[in-house]
Amino acid sequence: MFIEWRGEDMEVRINEFKVAGKIKTTVSAKLIYMLLNKLADKEGSVQISQKKLSKILGLHKTTVRKNLWRLEKSGYIYIRSRYTDDGGRLANEYIVR
Repeated sequence: MFIEWRGEDMEVRINEFKVAGKIKTTVSAKLIYMLLNKLADKEGSVQISQKKLSKILGLHKTTVRKNLWRLEKSGYIYIRSRYTDDGGRLANEYIVR
């Protein structure tokens, strides 16, 4: 039996780490995956820029970009590019699987 911690069930929090621990990738990719998973809505979707991910985690933008690609290639996330009506770029949508 787990206790409640900061309004969350400890078992849920521990399982998040277990899932990330099982991912066969770099430590940086695991950090990114855990953050995306935490920010995602009930459908597993989160819209956030690579620049913002970089700032939050203290990782270089190139490190974030390469590790997002690794996560997608391995099937842990799906990356959907988004655009404005006039073709401008928006932050990507990430679907956590």
